[in-house]
Amino acid sequence: MALRKVFAAIAVAAASLLAWPATAQTSAAAVTSPWTFTFAPYGWLTFMSGTQTVAGQSTAVNTNAFEMFAQSQSLISLMAYAEARYQDRLGLFIDAVYANLTTGTSATRGFFLPGISGSAITSASINYESLTLQFGAAYEVAKVGRDRSAEGPGLAGVGQTAFDVVVGGRWWYQRIDMTLNFFGTVTVNTPNLQVSANRSQVVASSGTIGWVDPLVGFRVRHHLAPGQHLALEADLGGFGIGSRISGEAQLAYSMEFGSAIGVNWAGVIGYRALYVDYTQGSGSSFFEMNLLQHGPLLGVRGRF
Repeated sequence: MALRKVFAAIAVAAASLLAWPATAQTSAAAVTSPWTFTFAPYGWLTFMSGTQTVAGQSTAVNTNAFEMFAQSQSLISLMAYAEARYQDRLGLFIDAVYANLTTGTSATRGFFLPGISGSAITSASINYESLTLQFGAAYEVAKVGRDRSAEGPGLAGVGQTAFDVVVGGRWWYQRIDMTLNFFGTVTVNTPNLQVSANRSQVVASSGTIGWVDPLVGFRVRHHLAPGQHLALEADLGGFGIGSRISGEAQLAYSMEFGSAIGVNWAGVIGYRALYVDYTQGSGSSFFEMNLLQHGPLLGVRGRF
């Protein structure tokens, strides 16, 4: 139910952003709107590594999108980016990444198991349900390179590089269930863990966990050629306010391939990395997410 409300809020925000340039065009029919709007659904093939602790139970995470496709009981992900820019200097953006996946089973070593006694653990699986919303503003502080617009159509901005300052936040929603598989039976001495009917599995559940990280960063946007752009973005967040530290870096190349219904369409390819180190609670209620996600991304961008 909480996620439905979040997705409804995202839809309303996207519709509002979409309406801004359209309203400007309607009210000044013969005048070019100072607003442009970008919407880009995309896919992110992630590699995951780090440590996950749920209800005091810790395990190493080392998997990738290909293993998850092969082993997962479920694999659902929705990702999209939207931005409204004013006079190509001020940008308001939101980036949503939702995933519901099971990493499958894998050998487990180095488990810390307070409150559990029984046969040795053979494997574990982790079910993630997560939503990350990155939002904020980007403002162009400098642009270098000569203006080539007089040289011919389509050459405006080609060869120029723009530098943006980025400020905003990253909201994390997490729900994680960790299943520990045992030889034979197991005895549990803590109420935070659930035991299967045959007493060969223990499930540690995080419940719903959410926090907000403030972030600061930068963008570098380079106009390579007509219809071709290269963008580099990086930020740091958390600073002990939400997580201990979080950070992201992304490099993306886009190339326009046509236009339809008044929208310029482009293909996008790039690479993205996202890291977070967050802890809360203690003892049998201790939760930790020390995780690096990285991998290639592919998408389609519409701009008008």
